[in-house]
Amino acid sequence: MKNQTKKTQVEEQDQAQVTVYHIAIPHQEEIWRAWVPGIEQLLPKVDIIFMEFTTVLENTERERIENHFNELAQGRMPPRFHPVDFLKPILSWRTLEEFIHNTGKKVFLEKMPAIAGEMYERHREALRANVDLFFKRSYKEAGKRYREAMELQMKEIELRDAEISRQLDELVEKERGDILLLLGEDHSPSPGKAKLVRWEPRGYKNLAREIRDAVRELTANELEELLFRRIGMFWIEGYWEASGEAGINAIERAIRILDSIPLSRLEELYDFITEGKRADAFFRAILWLKREGVITEDEL
Repeated sequence: MKNQTKKTQVEEQDQAQVTVYHIAIPHQEEIWRAWVPGIEQLLPKVDIIFMEFTTVLENTERERIENHFNELAQGRMPPRFHPVDFLKPILSWRTLEEFIHNTGKKVFLEKMPAIAGEMYERHREALRANVDLFFKRSYKEAGKRYREAMELQMKEIELRDAEISRQLDELVEKERGDILLLLGEDHSPSPGKAKLVRWEPRGYKNLAREIRDAVRELTANELEELLFRRIGMFWIEGYWEASGEAGINAIERAIRILDSIPLSRLEELYDFITEGKRADAFFRAILWLKREGVITEDEL
């Protein structure tokens, strides 16, 4: 019995030594390129790369894609371009493939639960409804749909964080090696069978959680004001993001600008945006801000 207890204690100590390095990856090329030298320094410490994967797939398709990344990691195939990489200035599959290529690590993909995928689709539907209502100048209703979208986003993140934590614990038991977790900035998994170290080279403000928490604490009048301010965020940050600026930086700048504008004037801004076409909305938002002296040419 004593020998069995001692063996169990040793196993628990070994398990406690497993570390998960959570790279709070930005979803923008600009920030990733700046961070990658620091991220690469963690590679010698780990045996496994666990990747965020926000698509619900059948097992056979998941295995095919996971095998593809493992072939890359072992240097059996080169990184390649993906058509989707040319559509947005976000962190590309090509960039991730270049990072993984020839590392010699085992690669595992997140298994996204179907319910989280449903939440994400409902989140996107609420955002689309928000935009439709905005262009109908139903700003209060647009704010309500924005709030709904934020709540759905947080529920989806919480569901995925819990499931990712469970999958990490499974990996710890099965593989026993330290893990490099490539997972977005908004996530905060908490595996029970490994030490988690969050890595990012700057103080990060989780805007999604901050807005959700603020919304939950406000009175009805305060909530209406916050939502009224936030429904214009997309049109302002979209200008810089479309120009290639990192999304999180553009969002933070848009919030600072919107919070500096008196509430009585925000509807003027929104009306000016909606007088044009959707395709011109980003430009019209910036045009109004420049015309009214809210931003200068140097800030563009």
